[in-house]
Amino acid sequence: MFPTQETFKEILLRDHLISPEDLERAMEEQDRSGGELSRILLKSKLITEDQLSLVLSEALQLPLINLNFFKIDPSLLKLVPKETAEKCLLIPISKLNDQLTVAMVDPLDILTIDNIKAMTSMSVSVVLARPKEMRAALERSYAASASSDLQEIFQDMKESREAEKLELVREKVPSKRVMEDFSQEAPIVTLTNTIIHQAVAAKASDVFIEPMENCLRIRYRVDGYIREIDRMSKNLHFPLISRVKVISSLDIAEHRLPQDGRFRITTPQNKEVDFRVNVLPTAMGEKIVLRVLDKNQEMADIDKLGFEPEALARLKDCCLRPHGLILACGPTGSGKTTTLYAVLKHIDSPGKNIVTVEDPVEFQIKGFSQVNIRTEFGLSFPAALRSILRQDPDVILIGEVRDSETMDIAVKAALTGHLVVSSLHTTTGPGSITRMLNMGVEPFLITSSVIAIVAQRLVRRVCQNCREMYTVSGEMVKEFRIQELLPNHDGRFWRPRGCDQCLNTGYRGRVAVSETLVLTHKVRELILISASEAEIKAAARAGGMTTMREDAVIKASRGLTTLEEVTRLTAPD
Repeated sequence: MFPTQETFKEILLRDHLISPEDLERAMEEQDRSGGELSRILLKSKLITEDQLSLVLSEALQLPLINLNFFKIDPSLLKLVPKETAEKCLLIPISKLNDQLTVAMVDPLDILTIDNIKAMTSMSVSVVLARPKEMRAALERSYAASASSDLQEIFQDMKESREAEKLELVREKVPSKRVMEDFSQEAPIVTLTNTIIHQAVAAKASDVFIEPMENCLRIRYRVDGYIREIDRMSKNLHFPLISRVKVISSLDIAEHRLPQDGRFRITTPQNKEVDFRVNVLPTAMGEKIVLRVLDKNQEMADIDKLGFEPEALARLKDCCLRPHGLILACGPTGSGKTTTLYAVLKHIDSPGKNIVTVEDPVEFQIKGFSQVNIRTEFGLSFPAALRSILRQDPDVILIGEVRDSETMDIAVKAALTGHLVVSSLHTTTGPGSITRMLNMGVEPFLITSSVIAIVAQRLVRRVCQNCREMYTVSGEMVKEFRIQELLPNHDGRFWRPRGCDQCLNTGYRGRVAVSETLVLTHKVRELILISASEAEIKAAARAGGMTTMREDAVIKASRGLTTLEEVTRLTAPD
């Protein structure tokens, strides 16, 4: 029961924040479902978070502070785990003897206050903070604390017994024994774990560990955009590279040739995450790129991939064909695998035998037979496919068609009664036809096997919290053919601004833009006479295909992305 509920209601009515009728309805909802009246008012959007903070401050006689003016001592942040602070929206702001002052959004959360007392063995006094300021303070303070922790790790490295050996790294490559010693040092283990776990927390798709002339640079790719995270001493290059090699079961003494490996971690939330590792010798030293593969990620629903209704209907129709080849095309990181798995999910049923062959298996899915390519043991794509075809599959997913032999087997499997879905590294749907011809596939085999080709990119989704509307110029209307695509559009689009929720980037998440080329009778005729890519594209558009640029402009008009992203990732038609 709300301890000051009568006072709370009096303030709401006195300040005309809510009508008596709305308050009565909220109280009736409270009687039915229970819970705090304040939460019901927020959920029903009868009051705002800021209004609630002001009312609580008066009702509870608690000071309401502005966290934007507080610089939190990093030592205080260590008293309360980041996960607890973010979940309960609280942050410690001061400590005097055994008295800890904590700013909270919900000062009525007695259980959390008791947990903080037990956790810190201190008495706790509470002040009130606004939710928006609290989220910004948590992001700002704990990020700064993590950076401070990294600096402490670097300092430990410098002060360790091996400091003199580390200085010699600049002059020559350490021996294998010294590298093994370095890789097991507690500070370098902590540093490596911090980089890896922060990448998972940031939902990065790639981690770049890059030697520069005078430093070592760490970068993450988040939402398709690479962000620099830190620069550290060049002395840490060899120990860090060695540690990654050790956990990836690579040869730490090999510095001249590229190497590929993988490893798996378990996050504090008990989630398993795989990392694919590539080591590349460069002029400045070995560079490592880690690809983050969340094996527990759920398969996307084909209806939620962002396809326009007409293109989605065409793709679903192709998925239900009994045999044929469906290709997803685009560069690395364009969402091809997600689309292919969504296709499998759409057609999956107990009566189908579905087999996938991948390098590596990116998502583990119940009910599918998934084969991991191991070229070191002779298990290549062609070898795996030959064996799979003897297992009477109905549907085959090939992670990627990399060579002529794999393409030949995929086409023949599609011709012999199997539905085959795979990915190809090309830029457009019509361009994939040209690529198949270059790989030695006969035109008549393409027309007989290929059902549809989906080319796609992932554009950054404009932050829905801070986006702002503007009217485009006449030149942009002409450049993007807005009047032709959207005859009734008023010329207003959205652009990024930046806020705490999107880390001041203006973007949060990604959305797919695509073009779906279905092989119509006219397109097949053009393929048979080896027509150009431009002719095939024109015929596909005449048959109803929306190009990737057009699809991106349509999504920008709906406020999902921006015209800047359209220009960055799609080519003019």
